Amino acid sequence: MLRNKKIRDVETKIFHGYLTYTPKSCPKCNCINKGYNDIIKWNWKRNCKIKITKVCGFNFLLILDKQRFFCKHCKSTFTATTSVVDFHKQISNDTNLNIKLELMQKSSEKDIAKRNNVSSNHVNRILNKISEDKLVKNNGTLPEKFGIDEFNATKYTISKMAFIIVNQDNKNIFDINNSRLSKDIEKYFKRYSKQKRDKVKFITMDLYKPYYKLMSSLFKNAILIPDRFHIIIQVRNALDSTRTRLCNKSNPNYKKLKKYWKLILKKESDLDDKKKKYNKHFKKEMTQKDIVTYLINTNKKLYNDYQIYQGIDKAINDRNKENYLNIIHNNLNNKNISKKMKKALKTFNNMEKYIINSFDYEYSNGIVEGTNNVIKQIKHTACGYKKFTHLKARVMLIKGIYNPIKQN
Repeated sequence: MLRNKKIRDVETKIFHGYLTYTPKSCPKCNCINKGYNDIIKWNWKRNCKIKITKVCGFNFLLILDKQRFFCKHCKSTFTATTSVVDFHKQISNDTNLNIKLELMQKSSEKDIAKRNNVSSNHVNRILNKISEDKLVKNNGTLPEKFGIDEFNATKYTISKMAFIIVNQDNKNIFDINNSRLSKDIEKYFKRYSKQKRDKVKFITMDLYKPYYKLMSSLFKNAILIPDRFHIIIQVRNALDSTRTRLCNKSNPNYKKLKKYWKLILKKESDLDDKKKKYNKHFKKEMTQKDIVTYLINTNKKLYNDYQIYQGIDKAINDRNKENYLNIIHNNLNNKNISKKMKKALKTFNNMEKYIINSFDYEYSNGIVEGTNNVIKQIKHTACGYKKFTHLKARVMLIKGIYNPIKQN
């Protein structure tokens, strides 16, 4: 029987059904039902409300009358059961299955709850149950090549930053730890035996110095490779900082430096040196190359920072180790460069034995940075997470590392 009814101003389709059958045995005393002298029908359990999955955008509700039975052996009663819904539950198994499938997509819990006609608390309980699974917390043996990084996770994460490990071979997350502190990372990796840790060949990371000391002690045979992007970004930021300091209104080139910051940070080889366009700031036709040449020559430190930035960028892109080392060594004591650029060069000099590995091997931390971007999108869609375990479970679900359907 089917009827329509408005429930909380939402059009709902209501089915009315009856659940009855002949039980094979009593679930309490396990006696076999052979006939009338064993188990008999004993009235009904009326109007059991069960939420089922939406059909064609309509909410559906199943009003089910369940048959009750009486066992003459143990003098007890029991109710008919169905695979549609678990005992003492009001939300169908198919609805719960659909919620799990939707948790594997980039949707907020509130939207998932609305689409499945359940409360957001119910979705949260399902995610909580998934996050407790040991398979979400332990992802097997250590990969031979992996990248590490940290990201801003949740308010209650230890040290407010989580530590992520990405497998370089399958290009997916290996695990996420709720702390980036050295003592917690050391404790995490020491769960694996020394034999397993000695099999690790390559580890990629950013230029965070404490990681190098820690990884060297934990993985004796691993080659540590700094990410090339983080090397370039250090000198890029130093150059941009010099340009920003010159952007004061007392400077006659203030508007030009502010307007053409992208051209200053652009690769020199990508600058157009042929096509001239009229420029209102210069009041004449100029190419991109002409604009940059003029601006960097307005200040000695800006000029020298620009040359170092372009030289390091070209050396890294061309994998020219000798040119890179020459730029670092020749400019360490250069008084005509900014403090930030000098600091960046000192960092490179101190980490030289690791940075040269980035010239010899193709591995980088690009996969890790891309994964961090996915996590940011997940957090943005959900407007943040309070529990770290929920965030981790959601990331594992969306990245396809953990499948609750297969586990069941």
